[in-house]
Amino acid sequence: MNKRDAYWEKRNFDKKVLEIEIDANDSADCLVALEDDYTTYDYIVAKVPKLRIDLVHGLEEAGFRFMEMQMEMTVNLTNLTEQSRFTKANSERIQFQTIDSMERLEDMLSNIDENLFVTDRVSLDPVLGSSLAHKRYMNWIRDGFLSGNAIIVEATLKSNKIGFYFFLKGKDKTIHAILASLYKNYRRMAIGVRYMKEVLTWTAEAGFTKMNLLVSSNNFEALRAYSFVGFEMKEIYYILRRVTR
Repeated sequence: MNKRDAYWEKRNFDKKVLEIEIDANDSADCLVALEDDYTTYDYIVAKVPKLRIDLVHGLEEAGFRFMEMQMEMTVNLTNLTEQSRFTKANSERIQFQTIDSMERLEDMLSNIDENLFVTDRVSLDPVLGSSLAHKRYMNWIRDGFLSGNAIIVEATLKSNKIGFYFFLKGKDKTIHAILASLYKNYRRMAIGVRYMKEVLTWTAEAGFTKMNLLVSSNNFEALRAYSFVGFEMKEIYYILRRVTR
């Protein structure tokens, strides 16, 4: 079991947060090691590997509540299906501009509405809610930009800003998709799959060979779309949380 003091969540939730990740080979006795943490932390998030229902039940007996299943997915960017000639001839490509200044970043963030995160476990948690989920992700994107390890891009189509992607650079030409969405006015215009396909092409052209991401079981539409554009399931986790105060 690995424990991590999520000190950055204090500014988001005004709570002392602990994140724990349980290994597939951990025994059920590992949960005893959490007992002292119940008096130290206000909010504890547990990540449990697939098939370890015994640990899920043990956490539930200790006051944890199930929030979501988290799917880890991956796609090989060197093996993308090329667009048909008809598609190329009749579709203006979506353009992706890298955010390279704090001024441009704040302008991009102003287009992200609070309703974007309605399937997020933080938004769905009755002790937290959508406002805190929105605050959390805005801070996450800002931190990524300041870290120098992020690639944040804004998408435009026919000169209209339509969405964004927030990536973190990994090892061996791997890129991790952290957050992405179309902006509010473009979410129900049947361009979501195309948006995903074209950002895959963009990252491949930028020299990356693999993309990884995590998607919640609460976000069925995203899960279906990622599967459609070629992502494969790599791993599944159970996510639970405990509120102590």
